[in-house]
Amino acid sequence: MDITIHRKKGLFDSAYGQAIALAILFDGKVVGRLETGETLSLVLPDACGTLQVGLLDPANSPYVGSMSGALISISNAQSLTPGQAVQVFSVRTRKWVFFDVLGLAGIAPFKRWALALEIDRS
Repeated sequence: MDITIHRKKGLFDSAYGQAIALAILFDGKVVGRLETGETLSLVLPDACGTLQVGLLDPANSPYVGSMSGALISISNAQSLTPGQAVQVFSVRTRKWVFFDVLGLAGIAPFKRWALALEIDRS
């Protein structure tokens, strides 16, 4: 199945990890890498699965790898099914992270809510 994923660029939309690449994960396996402002088309297996993105550890940033263990933060999951009508997604930083003066986005329980993977309706 073909999908397109876009990482939004802008003050609010990329406030978290703007200079760090995102790993694109399908069923927990890294299938691509996405920079800020970039749009990427991917061909995924025709099988049901989950799509997520994760912020790569800057020490491993040039390397996509095959494991998701080197991720600082991971987004919510989007379920994918073959033949699904919507196959365009966007990634952004959640708004609360921009106002995070305490650095909560770097603490384990809050890392999961820093990035948002959404169906792109535009």
